[in-house]
Amino acid sequence: MKVLLLIPPTDLSRSYGKLKKFSNPQPSIGIAYIAAVLREDGHAVKVVDAYVNEYNLEDILEIIREFSPDVIGISVLTPSAEVVYEISRNIRSHFPDTIIVMGNMHASLFSDEILSANYADFIAHREGELTMTELLKALANNGNLEEIRGISFKRNGAIRHNPMRLHIEDLDSLPFPAWDLFNLDKYSTDPRTAVKRGVVERQILASRGCPNQCTFCSSRTERSLGTKYRMRNPKLVVDEMVFMYENFGSKVFSFMDLAFPLVRSHAASFCNEIIKRGLNKKFKWVTECRVKPLDQDLLLLMKKAGCVRLNFGIESGNDEILKMLKKNFTTKAVRNAVRMAKKAGIEVDGMFMIGLPGETDETIKQTIDFAVELKVRYAIFNIFVPYPGCELWDTLNGQNKIHFNKWSDFTSYPTYSGGVPVYVPDSLSKEKLMELQTKAMRKFYLRPRFILNELRNFKPDKMPIYLEGIKGLFHNRLKASNS
Repeated sequence: MKVLLLIPPTDLSRSYGKLKKFSNPQPSIGIAYIAAVLREDGHAVKVVDAYVNEYNLEDILEIIREFSPDVIGISVLTPSAEVVYEISRNIRSHFPDTIIVMGNMHASLFSDEILSANYADFIAHREGELTMTELLKALANNGNLEEIRGISFKRNGAIRHNPMRLHIEDLDSLPFPAWDLFNLDKYSTDPRTAVKRGVVERQILASRGCPNQCTFCSSRTERSLGTKYRMRNPKLVVDEMVFMYENFGSKVFSFMDLAFPLVRSHAASFCNEIIKRGLNKKFKWVTECRVKPLDQDLLLLMKKAGCVRLNFGIESGNDEILKMLKKNFTTKAVRNAVRMAKKAGIEVDGMFMIGLPGETDETIKQTIDFAVELKVRYAIFNIFVPYPGCELWDTLNGQNKIHFNKWSDFTSYPTYSGGVPVYVPDSLSKEKLMELQTKAMRKFYLRPRFILNELRNFKPDKMPIYLEGIKGLFHNRLKASNS
């Protein structure tokens, strides 16, 4: 069958506003895996990334017209839901015989709504590789749809939810992602954080799932990647890096795992495999990880194996807020992890959230001060968004504390996009929360120490980024002073 896999467009101005130049779209590794499995099963597959290519509706319809797919698969995340629904309505109008399958977290959670509105013929839950393979086989051979685990669909006007499919246990059985179906030249790395000038980080996975209980995360839930931590053979991960280098010239890799490393022995085996092959001199890599279970010896080994940067999900500078988030670490543990990483020669970036349940002006100021104290290289200050699927969505939605007009209102940067937060803690107003986001950005990025460090590492191609960032910071400062 002919299958078109669509990554829908996103309004960067709506999501990031004046910070949109700091958003660098990355190819979807989930779509790349599904494409590889379907192609291996004999299907003709086309990937269309309308996000990075900035395709509008007419562009998408023209591509569909030219390729004439039997099936269109669409990835649906919450902020792009309305855009996807509009695309679906037009596909129905122009190509009524084309089958539409939707997947990803939002589609799974709101499958009844989507199927009732006829936006999709099928919803694929959890991981899509095996489910899509079985679904296409059944469609091609008039098979029994009720035997396919992990799908929802309508039959005789009634919505049917088949039993869930187990998460893929043997990740090593999957082919490498089909990156050749993407126009990789369209993707870029933020020049502020690029490991090497002009070199784009390429995505890779060493694991799926996460056993941690973070209350703000929907990716670790059973409707997504699940709580069981499933690891790939480290040798195959390194084989994939070599494959990426030989076929695409990739030398810098970004791990897209929910947390890597998480199991020390797995991380050590991966590092030793890179070193054994002598690839630690050729490849560099970055990863997002927790402050636990890192130790000094492991960090030194990671550095030797080519790790140049860690992105820590720190979230808050207040221990009570961390406890509420079920992060299972304290600010003391954060300080220790950052210190050890720097001692090992690895750069550290920090990711923080403000506007969490129970937050006050004081706890947010503690988080801002904590980010400055840690002296991380870069810091992200997101306004907390209770995305559907996470524990806090269930709690706050049940309390009628989430307010929005459209799904596209779910953005971490309403301060810069002209929107308002969809959730505001009881002790704060939305205006105060957005003011604190601006304060966080200004206090961290307008420090003399940060500015001097940037000047020391100045590159001409950063100039547009700097100008946009400064414009955004001072625009909001001026706006706040005039309100």
